[in-house]
Amino acid sequence: MGRKSNKKKLPKDTSSELINSKGENLEAPETNDEKKKKNSLKRFLSRPINKLFILFLLALMSFYILWATPFFQDNVIKNVAIAYAKTSSIILNILGYSVHSLGDVVSNKSFSISIQNGCDGVEGLAIYLCALLIYPTSWSNKLKGIFFGVCFLVLLNLLRIVSLFLIGIHIPSIFDLMHESVWQVLFIMMSILALLIFINTSNKKVPLETGTL
Repeated sequence: MGRKSNKKKLPKDTSSELINSKGENLEAPETNDEKKKKNSLKRFLSRPINKLFILFLLALMSFYILWATPFFQDNVIKNVAIAYAKTSSIILNILGYSVHSLGDVVSNKSFSISIQNGCDGVEGLAIYLCALLIYPTSWSNKLKGIFFGVCFLVLLNLLRIVSLFLIGIHIPSIFDLMHESVWQVLFIMMSILALLIFINTSNKKVPLETGTL
């Protein structure tokens, strides 16, 4: 009789042991749920409109983080309000109302108005600029959009301040309604309208490429 061998037979599938002996990390196979999540995320990001929406939200979040800082409030918002107050007082004096400005306040003997957050037009302008900057068009178009959009929204906000001052003098009963509801909504709508005009003009200048399927 022959001697029995003490050597143990190796299992048929030793690939995992060989890989581990080389120090390589083995990753567990993805589950079906994980694959579905990745595929749905890829499909979501593959749509240009979804990418633009995410970029817009990120840009707007960045603005509000900056807007909330004391430096921005003291050096930008405060000076914008003062500039609006001075310019509005000039317009009202031209219209025959004896007014003067002190800081962010426009006043006369009958009425006074203070230009605070929400009346300075900065947030509406920020929405317009964030959407404009992420829109896929040439920088020459963007610069034109910035120039004309900023001019339009600044003039619109001056109209808001002057009209509210006149309403406060002549029809004080509807001042709160015009200030808190009508002009707030109107300013946002006009900001969106300015953006749509910019998009429409940009598409005419740079027509979208077309192809055949």
